[in-house]
Amino acid sequence: MEGRVPMTAFATVTDRSGETPSTAEPATAVRFAGTETAASSGGASFAGFPVAQSQESSGEPKGPPPSSTAPAPRRRKKVPFEKGYSQQDWLRLTRDPKEDLTGNRGRPLGRKITLAEVELHNTVEDAWMVLNGKVYNVTRYVKFHPGGVDYLMQGAGKDATRLFHKYHKWVNVDFMMQKCFLGPFDNTPPTVQE
Repeated sequence: MEGRVPMTAFATVTDRSGETPSTAEPATAVRFAGTETAASSGGASFAGFPVAQSQESSGEPKGPPPSSTAPAPRRRKKVPFEKGYSQQDWLRLTRDPKEDLTGNRGRPLGRKITLAEVELHNTVEDAWMVLNGKVYNVTRYVKFHPGGVDYLMQGAGKDATRLFHKYHKWVNVDFMMQKCFLGPFDNTPPTVQE
């Protein structure tokens, strides 16, 4: 580890337990031992363990308070679930062998599905969506969507892959929607007949 600085080399810690803002101590920078700044701080240090060093004693200029430099966090609009429509309820529903979530007796259509066909299914009562080259019937999932019906319907009847990845890159859609899979998406451009 000699000569290498860990990714979490610097952090700012402020202890505000029981102190008023006027009597609070200045922020303390935490540096991990093994870096050149921690070695110069004097005292015993062990590689990988944090070593406290006051900003005033280190000669570092005091910057503006953290709240003025960091942008205000965006608040998410949370939509309350109706009783029985949480993500846990959705997983329970997808595990039930009797449930038909495709609208096709539980089976995929067995053929490639064109965008023209997907575009016909764009209502809350009948919603299909293309995600990652696969077509899903999301009609039964509409009430389970954590963002609400309106957000899910933005991608209904379309290839919503880009929209999905904008907000849900970490979600394994193949796992969550496996019982809603209708078939692969046919993204070949239509040929013009003369």
